[in-house]
Amino acid sequence: MRIRCFSVIILCILVSACTGYPYFKESIPNGNKVPHPCIKGLYWEGVGHENYKGSGIRNSFGLDFEKNSKVWNTELCNKDSDGDGLTNGQELGDPDCTWTPGTQPKTTENLSHPGICEPFDSPLCGGKPSFVNCEDTGRLECDSIKEPDTFNITVRFPETEVPNKETTYMCITFELPMDKEYHLVATEPVIDNADIMHHTLVYGCEGVNEAPRELMTPVECGGTMDGCRELIAVWSIGGIGTCQNQNAGYLVGANKGLKYAVMQHHWNNPQKVSNYKDSSGMTLHLTPKLRPHNAGFLMTGQFHLEIPPGESQYVASGSCGGSCLSQMMNGTIYVTKVINHMHLLGAAQFTELRRNNSFVMHLAEDKVYDYNTPVSHDHKDPVMIQKGDELKTTCVFSSETKSQVTRFGEATSDEMCLAFFTYYPKENFQSGQCVSWKSLSHCETRQDVIRGCNRRKILNLADPDTVNITMTVNALCVPEECRIECLNYVRELKQQPCFSGDVGDFMRSVMRRTARGQLDLSPLFARLDSCDRELLKETLDEDINAGRTATPLFTTVLLAILCLLRMFWH
Repeated sequence: MRIRCFSVIILCILVSACTGYPYFKESIPNGNKVPHPCIKGLYWEGVGHENYKGSGIRNSFGLDFEKNSKVWNTELCNKDSDGDGLTNGQELGDPDCTWTPGTQPKTTENLSHPGICEPFDSPLCGGKPSFVNCEDTGRLECDSIKEPDTFNITVRFPETEVPNKETTYMCITFELPMDKEYHLVATEPVIDNADIMHHTLVYGCEGVNEAPRELMTPVECGGTMDGCRELIAVWSIGGIGTCQNQNAGYLVGANKGLKYAVMQHHWNNPQKVSNYKDSSGMTLHLTPKLRPHNAGFLMTGQFHLEIPPGESQYVASGSCGGSCLSQMMNGTIYVTKVINHMHLLGAAQFTELRRNNSFVMHLAEDKVYDYNTPVSHDHKDPVMIQKGDELKTTCVFSSETKSQVTRFGEATSDEMCLAFFTYYPKENFQSGQCVSWKSLSHCETRQDVIRGCNRRKILNLADPDTVNITMTVNALCVPEECRIECLNYVRELKQQPCFSGDVGDFMRSVMRRTARGQLDLSPLFARLDSCDRELLKETLDEDINAGRTATPLFTTVLLAILCLLRMFWH
């Protein structure tokens, strides 16, 4: 996978790709001052959401706000969204419904939440809503931070102008302490401009002893991370930081520790404001008192998805299977955290541990999946994974709202089926990912010869055999028309491992990715596939004659489906 794709995937998995935007608070009176109903001094930042930090399921006021086209007017002002006997205007300091954006509300005192019925013991309310947590202070609770040897460093961007475009990825490279070995045990965000901050990722530069680029200089980085791929810190809207299991930490500093890192901010500026600036960053908590193990990060799942439209339930799965897992492991690992990840079509997801072909336990079970509120499945008693075990991820999608095939991809409108693991010891696993591609295991996709297909040979466009295949296809075949000479050639060609089944599809995917920006392979593939309909008909006719399939009508239906698939493919 390209690094950009990897960084986007990681972020989506570990933290919410939030749909609540800070500028909505400017669209209602006192939007920045709505108090938490039971924690003094804490504001409910996501006024329209059940999560007080924002994003995810909307509360009653959020639903009314959305129905009202997300504008504050007399109708929304006079409505009592939470049913507590006070209008939304009375609760937000605009009792006369005269406020407009950019003006001062009539009052900033005695405010209350328009989406939470208060007081809880009122006959109108009937108790505290289940989504209100009166013990969550919004601060990271982590025992490691309180230990006497733990210290912290705060790394922030210098004040930087935010481009007036919707999405910007900006990076800085910075130095980590190198005088001795440390463990990174916790992280906390430092947010300057909440109007545009969407997420922050920090990647360690493993094996790098010199700065990969000028330090502390912000640059637009797209997906490039200067070869720094070890994810060690992450934050997104609604997050308060992370705390590592007491048994492990990310190794930083001298010897084999990380010496440099890249911090990536994702700035989200959908209104394309031109005068925004930002100097957000991250506080890293380190200790010289090393834990027993170094922490590691692993991604599993399925990289190939083609979800048909109009399906109420479509199931896809990926496996880090026994033989492949055994090849990648140097010894037993212990899982401390797992997070499932799909996009907007995701309905349910299950990541399970299997041993000796039998189910052992769910490592992450989301019977109802919500893209906006991912669940971190923490294992206080770390789960042991041995050689020969299987890590299987199953995803259930609902595509009833779609009119086209949905494929795997980085965009929210695309889909994913992945799971992320935090584990220790890092040294006992050789890679940061073990993801299937259709029926191919991660290990197979890394082999030079895949089920009889010589990967290096077919990807070498200068190889004599590859040149001969390309020239012959171009000479005999034309797109959208099956010539008899083409049919005779591709009939034999598509029996070869590199051009058939899942291996053939995988090789085609790799060829497209390898040639991207340099060579358009679509015309070649269109020629190669020009006789697919005829080849399928030959196969079905053979099956009918042998009594292995249904009727000519069945053949006709399958041929029609193939035509549709070819349109989607090209």
